[in-house]
Amino acid sequence: MTKLVPSFFGFAFVRAWDDLVFSRFAALFPDTPWLGQDIVSLGMLPVFLLIVFAARRLAPLYRRPVLVIGAPLLMVASVVFYELLLGMPDGAQVALVLVALLAGAGAALSILQWAELQSCLNSLQIVLYVSGSFFLGSLLGWMALDAGPERMAVVLLLLPALSLLCLKAAFAKIATSDLPKNDWGAVRFPWKLVIVLGVYEFAMGVTQGDVAFGEDAPVLGVLAASAVLFCLAFFFSHRFDFTRIYRTPFVLMVCGLLAALLSFSASSAVANVLVSTGYALMFLLLTMLLCDISHRYGVSAALLCSIEELVMFTGVGGHLVAQPAVRAAVPLLQDGTVLSISLAVLVVIASMVLLSEREYSRWGASFFGVGSRDSEADVRAAFVERCDELALQHRLSPREKEVFQLIAEGKSPSEIEGELYIASGTLKSHTRRIYQKFDVHSRGELVALLQENKG
Repeated sequence: MTKLVPSFFGFAFVRAWDDLVFSRFAALFPDTPWLGQDIVSLGMLPVFLLIVFAARRLAPLYRRPVLVIGAPLLMVASVVFYELLLGMPDGAQVALVLVALLAGAGAALSILQWAELQSCLNSLQIVLYVSGSFFLGSLLGWMALDAGPERMAVVLLLLPALSLLCLKAAFAKIATSDLPKNDWGAVRFPWKLVIVLGVYEFAMGVTQGDVAFGEDAPVLGVLAASAVLFCLAFFFSHRFDFTRIYRTPFVLMVCGLLAALLSFSASSAVANVLVSTGYALMFLLLTMLLCDISHRYGVSAALLCSIEELVMFTGVGGHLVAQPAVRAAVPLLQDGTVLSISLAVLVVIASMVLLSEREYSRWGASFFGVGSRDSEADVRAAFVERCDELALQHRLSPREKEVFQLIAEGKSPSEIEGELYIASGTLKSHTRRIYQKFDVHSRGELVALLQENKG
């Protein structure tokens, strides 16, 4: 069974902090659902844009002490300023908006640093630690919502510090060869993918922005989606290659399509939770895909995840459209049936774009244009694909496939044990079964077989 490393779940502290801060600022605008969260999200926007345009100069972020320390400092500063301004007259609300923007900037920096850490992991670990962190973070944040103002402030001050400690401890456990790179091949902006996901996000934003949408539904959706992914990966990864679910466009398309279409008829608490679960599942799978692409091709996870995060701002537009004042001012929006049908048609058309890529084995990477011909990234990708093909031909289990690839990379037994967090006896057992399935008797014969199948 997979051995879990507690520090790798440290992203849960950032998730919990985000949920609590969103709730805090939402309370400042009780008559306008989602406005407080949207203001915090707008604070993230400059950070994501900066990384998109300057990733080659700034990444990897974890190597820049100013950014590593700056993220939790911004988060803590926003909490302190919030407490100082909360008891002041109504004129302080403008200052509180600025504090919300500050909180968003700190959270964005922290999110991207954790994305870099997650991109250092192998495929199974990405699923486990991303889904596990989302579950623990949402659960922790949900439980802390009932704390009083003083306790809430203490929790918000502690969470950034805990996240930083876990981040440093986790990076210390990563092998040097697996750390994020400071250079990579060609990457293009994935306009088609962004448009598709933007349509999904906008459609669901319209529903979520409605007053009738339950405030607990998003949390319950994240808990449900992340729990299912984690349990499947942890208990059943030895039976099938769990990573296939995000390495093809179909599952992502189905999750987004169903969530968006369900949102048009969401009229009950159960329907709201289903919508939120579908959206959370889509977001989780996309995050895992981007971390996996980063690990396989050496591309900056901060860059890929910044592009992903930019898509969420179409959801802010959906929240805006749902506001009564906006609907009253735009004739087309006044007829809910026409709006729902229009969005449904748009969602279906947009979904077909995900099927336009021919190379399904690397569909996510092809959207981003990762790598260039004869680049180091493409050489690495070709090597991984050859390993995958041989593993499939010889019916290796998911764990055996991971061991096989690391052996093919020339890593020593101690390095493999450290990377996969398995005991020496477990590694020997996996290696013995791999030799049997390939009908070889040594590591050298196994590597030679891989070279014979090259190309």
